[in-house]
Amino acid sequence: MKIKGSPLRPLEYFLLVVGGLGWTWGLILILGTVLTLEHDDGAPYTVGQLGMAFAGTKPVDRELLSPSGARLQGHGTCSDMWFDEDAVLIRGIGPMNGSNAPAWLTLTVGSQVFVGRVTVDLWNGVGAGTGGLDSSSNFIVANNLRFVERVPPPRPGPPGWRVIRPGECVLGSTEPLNASGVIGRFLIDLPAHRTINIGLLGELVGDFVPLVADLALDGKSPPTVFEGEFKGDHYRTERDGRYQLTVRRTDAPDAGRVTGGRWRRYTLDVDWGAPITGQCSPPHDHSNCFMEVQP
Repeated sequence: MKIKGSPLRPLEYFLLVVGGLGWTWGLILILGTVLTLEHDDGAPYTVGQLGMAFAGTKPVDRELLSPSGARLQGHGTCSDMWFDEDAVLIRGIGPMNGSNAPAWLTLTVGSQVFVGRVTVDLWNGVGAGTGGLDSSSNFIVANNLRFVERVPPPRPGPPGWRVIRPGECVLGSTEPLNASGVIGRFLIDLPAHRTINIGLLGELVGDFVPLVADLALDGKSPPTVFEGEFKGDHYRTERDGRYQLTVRRTDAPDAGRVTGGRWRRYTLDVDWGAPITGQCSPPHDHSNCFMEVQP
């Protein structure tokens, strides 16, 4: 079917294309991060809502890895990215009412760990809703994600303790070290007044091995934070300092090996504030960030 009319002039064609691209990009944002208008009063956005704004976009990786980036290209990488605060305040609609949010980024490749600070601009956008012509919905726009600085390695710890870095993906063995079932002793520098998130994941091979991670500063455990039905994976720090993190098996001390005589492995990672994105799991056929990189 043909439609009669005069052909489009070059300027009109250009404006039509630009307008179409604008609507397409707006639709992508709305579909990816549709929220409600309940936060227009200036309340902080929650972890999940902010995390959706960063799905698959981390262009600062190359800057953090530089100058080692070329040598590490093609190797498996475990990552962790999180906002420094538990929640981020977005004041209103549009860039002029947005907020600049500090965040962290950590990349683990073999025994090498890269930790950096980043920052991003966040604000609310508004689009057409699905409830009628007079309805609307808002979504988070994340823009200008940029690298700030690379964080130097921490000072060493005493014998018998391994110092780990924020967001580092740590690989450990489930073999008990003593009669208490301790299988890992770690030290990590943490800030005050933050919700600490501890990720502890056992290898999905053989019999189930129950694990628990305990956090303490100067022998005293900080308060735990309830997260739904789960308790113990989240702590609230009252002071900054070098915290002790102990990983234990909670089964019998003489619990045996899995079939084939190989000890099970686990991964551990620690961050705080509001998670954005990350991946830290024991090695398997399709993903392994613990393979050493040749110099």
